Amino acid sequence: MKTSGFVAALFILFSAERCFSSDLSSQGSNSVQTAHEQLLNIKCFAFGGVGYAGTTSLGEIAFRAVLESTNALELFEITLTKGTDEAKLYALCGIRSLNKKSFDASAKALKEADAKVRTMSGCLATEEKGSVVIKRIADGIYDRYCKR
Repeated sequence: MKTSGFVAALFILFSAERCFSSDLSSQGSNSVQTAHEQLLNIKCFAFGGVGYAGTTSLGEIAFRAVLESTNALELFEITLTKGTDEAKLYALCGIRSLNKKSFDASAKALKEADAKVRTMSGCLATEEKGSVVIKRIADGIYDRYCKR
């Protein structure tokens, strides 16, 4: 039993690390283009304070930078076609915030694919079906993080 607990702890640490690390060398730049590039490659969907220190995930930081841009809706639509599954979830949050009428159509393909995605809430990193996260987005659970 001790071994399985250790393996579970390693999984949680590895999954959490994916929410904070970035393999992009341009991480320090604040430009919208850089933020969008980071968002396209994000590997964990997380809003709010996460990890032991309650820090903001790289995905949320990139999402907020794109959301504040003048062409945010266009960038989120690009993310829906070119981003990781986790990036697409951020894109759906942005689309719902900027144009609720197009949310259902934008979410359809991702909901049907129902891929497993990495998410993090607080200190808990997990994998869950995309449709579950999309339901939370549709229900407005993340709306407070999506205000301009």
